[in-house]
Amino acid sequence: MGDVPIRRVVRYLGSGGAGGSRPIVVLADDGKPVHVKLQANPQSTRSLVNDWIGTVLATRLGLPVPRPVLVDIPFEDLERVPPLTRVRWRPGLQFGTEWLVDARPVLRRDLPRLLNLDDLPALALFEAWVYNEDLKWSHLLAVPEADGLRLVVADHGFIFPGGPRWTPDDLTRYVRRWPSLAPLSALALSVPHAYRFEPALERLGTLGPAEIAAVLEAIPPEWGCSARRRRAALAFLVARRPRLRTLAHRLEALWAGPCPPSPH
Repeated sequence: MGDVPIRRVVRYLGSGGAGGSRPIVVLADDGKPVHVKLQANPQSTRSLVNDWIGTVLATRLGLPVPRPVLVDIPFEDLERVPPLTRVRWRPGLQFGTEWLVDARPVLRRDLPRLLNLDDLPALALFEAWVYNEDLKWSHLLAVPEADGLRLVVADHGFIFPGGPRWTPDDLTRYVRRWPSLAPLSALALSVPHAYRFEPALERLGTLGPAEIAAVLEAIPPEWGCSARRRRAALAFLVARRPRLRTLAHRLEALWAGPCPPSPH
């Protein structure tokens, strides 16, 4: 699967949170904990497809997201992951991301310590580009580092209009629609300087159609993403990218305005 490693489970570590996909956390055979979304979870295997597309594309652009991992869980590993005897799932490759052990949702008091706020313009354009309709405060994480905190955006299971169960028709119908970027805008408006979006536009422009297509082609076949759906996703992303310049101009003006109240 290209530069995304495939790991096996050493042991179960616990629940991966209260998300609708019912994720779990396991210790992988490289000694690192991994947050895993299982095939056939309540949000469907297509949530793995979405998370793969959003997380791998963001990783290719060097954006702050958890590193993607594929986790192979066959039936014979059930004794290592006892909860799988009580939930619906399918054996094979599952989608995972590095488990950020000390991460927590960003709070307003964290702002002075966030080291990578210069990523905000590129993050905003990226999340708009892939139509992340689940961009919320609980998915903006503060990860401790030696000199402060790093902002990380987690969970791309609800990219594309329609969420995990999007259809090619959904992508055609809503190709001109943008999602809410309110949490990122609130962070940006809490910073005492203006943002320029031209470097962010250039950054997103480094990922060409062939590279996007390669990410889509690398989706594990067992996840059931048909060639028609992959073509629709590619067409959606390619069609939206020229429109990011107009959005960038709007955000540049918006982010230069007064700071709105933050929920934190």
